[in-house]
Amino acid sequence: MILEQIESILFKNRTKDQLIEDTLASLSGLLADTFTGDDVNALKIEFPEEIKIEEIGVQLKAAVIYLNSKEFTVPCIEVAIDLIQEKTQFEIGTYSLIFDENCEQIDEILNLY
Repeated sequence: MILEQIESILFKNRTKDQLIEDTLASLSGLLADTFTGDDVNALKIEFPEEIKIEEIGVQLKAAVIYLNSKEFTVPCIEVAIDLIQEKTQFEIGTYSLIFDENCEQIDEILNLY
């Protein structure tokens, strides 16, 4: 009950599921560019050697609400997706999009381990 009330207040412009879909779409584009495109961000060398795009699985890590944060001056929502090497279940890293209170993207973070 409380979760639904919080979500109805925070997710007026877009639902939590839409923000998760946006994050997955953005991650897909980044991975496609990295492994089959121009790799404009030069990320391929950061991934495990010889890994292929089809070997990378994803799972939702969290959808987090920040009311007060040192990093962001406005309340925001972070949607974090874990990247996992499917064969070994080895965690490769985490990809996050940060949205402001209007559900507009304000940051993108990729942490590879």
